[in-house]
Amino acid sequence: MPKPSTQRPTSTMPRPPLRNRIVAIIIGKVIFATKYLGLLLSVLFILQARAHAAAESVSDTTPPPPAAKLALTDCIKCHPGIVSALEADGMAHRDKLTCQKCHVGHPPRDKDVIPPCSRCHQGIAHFGLNNCLQCHTNPHTPLKITLTRDITAPCTTCHNGQLEQLQENQSIHSTLDCTACHTSHGYRPPCFNCHAPHLEGMANKTCQLCHKPHMPLVISFPPDTPSEYCGPCHPKAYALLGASRAKHRNVLCAQCHAGKHKTIPACQQCHTAPHSQSIIGQFGSCGKCHGIAHDLKLNKIDIRLENRPR
Repeated sequence: MPKPSTQRPTSTMPRPPLRNRIVAIIIGKVIFATKYLGLLLSVLFILQARAHAAAESVSDTTPPPPAAKLALTDCIKCHPGIVSALEADGMAHRDKLTCQKCHVGHPPRDKDVIPPCSRCHQGIAHFGLNNCLQCHTNPHTPLKITLTRDITAPCTTCHNGQLEQLQENQSIHSTLDCTACHTSHGYRPPCFNCHAPHLEGMANKTCQLCHKPHMPLVISFPPDTPSEYCGPCHPKAYALLGASRAKHRNVLCAQCHAGKHKTIPACQQCHTAPHSQSIIGQFGSCGKCHGIAHDLKLNKIDIRLENRPR
């Protein structure tokens, strides 16, 4: 028997071209590399996330960097109106303070940078009032005060002497709020805003020779007050005295009715005791013979003296 052959039978299938084999190898390598590249990217993403979380935990405990320090010259860059108002009418807020002494810090980093007035203003009753900005509407012009027409109590914390005069000497002025007359701080209205003058052309200061604004019915006057000022309120006495032929017509009203309104002097203050006590006792009063002081009855001696040649 013939021996079986040991030579492998040759394949009858044709081998792929070399080019195709090279393409297949390249595709296989790409697939392999893509798998490991994806795995590598995943690892890198996880590491990055852990690093970010660690950085956030550190930033929670690390203080922020210091803010840039503001200089006084910086304020006007954003607040020109406030700075110019302060320079014009700031008074002590301008002369004794700086912006940063009142406003410690600056938003948004700092809160509550507008201080209460009471931080500096303490020690007197007026500084204990609430709602300072009702009158002192702009802290940068503190003495430019805005008043409504119904204010009294805040005024009297500084002007208590005037309140005492109004309360102790009742008049229509006692029923008014301070700001009904004083419509702006420091303003003193002329009396003629409400009251007619005694004489045409009278000056406001003339009224106050006799009438004090917070106790107008307590009338006092200097001894040289012209009688013309008295006449409009006392027309009968003024007319009688003006028509009289007696020496009293040459005497000022204020010289007899001295010092205080409605003072009626005794005749003896000027005339001492011209008659004996028996005569005075017989007639009871000077007026029984001489009439009233504003219209004296002249006797024959008075008339003769009046008509003597000069």
